[in-house]
Formats: sequence, structure tokens, C-alpha cells
Amino acid sequence: MSKCDITIEFDRSDRIYQGGETVTGQVHVVVNRDLTSHGIKLTRFWKTHGYGNTDRGEQMEETLDTDSQLTAGETRTYPFSFVADLQPLTYRGHHINIDHYVRVDVDVPWAIDPNLEEEYVLIAGEIPAEITGSRDKIIDFTPENSTEASLVGKVLGYTALGLLLAMLGVVTIWLLPVVPIVYGIIWFRKKLVVSRLGEVRLSTPHLVVVGGQSWPLDLQFNPRKNTQINGIHVKFHCQELATSGSGTNKKTRKHTLHDVRHTLEPEGNLTGGEEYRRSLPVMFPETEAYSFDRSSNKIKWTVEVRVDIPMFPDWTSSQPLQVLPSEFLQDSAIGKPDARGDRTVPDAGSLVDFPETQVVEETRFEETVPGWSESAESATAAWSGPDTSPELLDLIERIAAADRFGSERTEIVERWTDDELNVLIDVERVSSTFGATEDAAWQHGQTILGKIAGTDQSIEVMTRTSQSDRRLSRGSQWRTRITVSKWDSLYDRLVTLDVSPD
Repeated sequence: MSKCDITIEFDRSDRIYQGGETVTGQVHVVVNRDLTSHGIKLTRFWKTHGYGNTDRGEQMEETLDTDSQLTAGETRTYPFSFVADLQPLTYRGHHINIDHYVRVDVDVPWAIDPNLEEEYVLIAGEIPAEITGSRDKIIDFTPENSTEASLVGKVLGYTALGLLLAMLGVVTIWLLPVVPIVYGIIWFRKKLVVSRLGEVRLSTPHLVVVGGQSWPLDLQFNPRKNTQINGIHVKFHCQELATSGSGTNKKTRKHTLHDVRHTLEPEGNLTGGEEYRRSLPVMFPETEAYSFDRSSNKIKWTVEVRVDIPMFPDWTSSQPLQVLPSEFLQDSAIGKPDARGDRTVPDAGSLVDFPETQVVEETRFEETVPGWSESAESATAAWSGPDTSPELLDLIERIAAADRFGSERTEIVERWTDDELNVLIDVERVSSTFGATEDAAWQHGQTILGKIAGTDQSIEVMTRTSQSDRRLSRGSQWRTRITVSKWDSLYDRLVTLDVSPD
């Protein structure tokens, strides 16, 4: 039997906190045997886990108790309180997970220290100091206290590189003639492209972006001769990179999260001497995979614009992007969150319908959203039966009773995925789905966020593109028919698919 049992109790049962909020709770220590303690310490930190080596944030310690004699049978309770970090936010991915932890250690001399580690969920709240409002360059979130360690690392790295080059000096001399050949190939390739398209000028709005935003770009060139193209495309790509091991045993696993392509110009012919210029707003994918860059774990976003020329070198331009939560960029282009962290979405303007992608115009929450009922009465008039199926209410009770930190809730939901259920929703947010699901029927529809009426259970409903004769506004109630798709453990909500008749 352990010398003592430790329990960490948070003041919120769901353990969800916004950045900058005060996290409070209690630590309970039940003593099983008499022992001397040199102190009880609480440590909070974040760390990654998954396929990659573990990256960690700074560990912040708090002393709960000093040297003391603990007596068998007694229970000691220690309150704790600290301000939550602002970032990185909790993330549950494929190869990478980012979690925030509270750890309690009882210092027992000449013995293994009893300890317990519990996680809590961090969501966007206060804006980190590194974000100044500028969006034209990637923001560095490297902690200031890591500067010295970083400098030492660079010095060691450059020293090792110098020694390696010295050892391979003879080989390097033999490779020198290859360098101009490589540069010559690159130069010749560029000249070939210019011979067809002329000088290509691409203007993009900013490097720091928010999911679901309109991202306008301007492309301009003057073809020097008639040129056939397979199309002009822009592609947003997001990838997890988890690196494990080191040296010769170093291995990086990659997983693609988003690979979204828009066709700016379909297959056809460009006329020589006729200027080509397009100013096009492209919708950035909705996402909760925010940019993350540490030594062994990364979530990387890039955008590539390509003029695809058959049987000829393509013109391409690729650059990194940084994706942040909307709450971190409270400017006129995004909207400001209210007290609960919700945000308004401004008009996106008149967006272009691309051949391969339907772009849905976003609207402020206070206004009505195209595609939904004018009122709660008209939205529910076609339905009979209960507002919310009793089976769905039973599912909610089962979820509430299940352990949040495990697979039990997911397993419960999976048993209900084949059933069609009625639901009445208190609507909180409406947005474009735009590729958030692998099922093509719902990829270009809209996503309704809210709560099941009469409960505190959050729900997300994805709708199909064919639903175009109804309207819905924030604050109203919407009644529909759904199938349960999955359980979102990060936001504790049901993810469902709308199966109501068109």
C-alpha cells in the first residue's frame, strides 16, 4: 500500500479554463502510514505527448506544506490557486497532443515520493503579449527565459558544424563545382517560366490568419505567348510533424490535417500579350489545429499558389502561415469575443464561387444567416413528435455519468451513430463547415453550434449544401433531425449530422 493517497480536485468538474483565468481547487492527501515529509509541492506545466520526443513548458512550483510529520489515518487538504497560461492551447491530434498538467509530490526522505499528475483543458482567453496586432510576419512565442539556452545550443551547433566541415574539407572541395550547376538549373527553369508567363506578381494579405476567414490574394502577369494551362490553384496545407529519437535514430512522423485546394482559374488557354489579373478572396479552412513550433513537435501551415503548365515547368510560390485562434486577433477583420469567448463574424463581402469549392458568405451573429428559417416557428412547423428524442436525453445522461478523462464517453456515443433522433437546439453560432468532415455531403454546408434546449449539453450539427430555403439567427431555437457522428473530447460536445428532409 502506498504511504499516502493523493487526490487533485478542480473547482470545475469539466476542468476547462480560458487563458489568464484563475484555476483553483484542492489537494487531498490521505495518509496510510506514519511518515516524515520534507514538504508537499504542487507543480504546473504543459507538455506534449504522442509519437514525438516530449516538449515541455516552464515548470511553475508552489509549496503546499513544509516539513511535517504525517500520521496514519489523517486526511490533509490544501487549497491551490494559480493563473492559467495563455498558450499553447490544449490540442488532441493524431501524432501530437498538447496538455496542461497539475502535479503534486510528497517529499519522503529515503523513499520513492508519492505523486499524482492530473490534466486540465486550456482554451483561448487573454491575448498573449507577443501578439501586437501586426499580421505581416510570423510571431515568435519562444519564452524569454529560453534565450540563454538557445544561444548555448547555437554555439554548440556552429562548433560541431565547423568541425564537421573541417573533417570533410577534401570532400567539400570536390563538391564545389556542383554548386554552380545546381544554381544554373534553377536559373534556367525560372527563365523558361518567364518566357511563357512574363514576370508574375503575387500579393497576399498577411501571414497570421484565422480559420474560416476570407483570405484575398492578387495575381498578375502578362503572358508573352499563347499558353495552355491545366489551371491556377491555391492550396492550404497543414501537417503535424512529430520527431522521435536523435542522431542516426532520429525519425519524423508526418500526418496531414488539411490539404484544401481552390481552383482560381480552370483549364484553358492564356492569350499572349493580354494581361491576366485576378483579385480573389479565398476562404481559409475552419480549424482548431493552431500553429505550434517546438523542437520535436510542430503543427505547420503553408499556402502554395501554382500556375500549372502541361509538359513545362510550373510557376509556384509557397510561404508559411501562422494560424491562431480568433480570440487572439481581436481586430475589425475578425470580431471581438463576448464574455463567454464567442465571437462575431463580420460580412466577408461578395465571395467568388470557385469551380471546385463552394464558398458560403459569412454573416454577423446578430443578423440572419442565409440557408435557415426566418423564425423558430417556421423552422419547427414541419416536425411532429417530441422536441428532443428521449433517447438523446438518455445519451446525455450517460455521457454526464461517464469519466471525462478516458474513452468511455466516446464508446457510448459510438453505439448511437446509426439512430436518427429529433433535437431542439438553442443556437449560439453559425459558420461555414468548409471541409471539416470527410463526408462530401456535408463538406460545403454550415455548422450550427449551440446547446440542446433545456440542458447544458453542447452540440454541433453539420448541414448539407442542398439546404437553401431556410434561415436561422443566433438566439433562436432550431428543431431538426440528426445522427450522432462522434464525441469532441476537447470541447465536451456532440458532433452530429443533420438528416432532415431538404
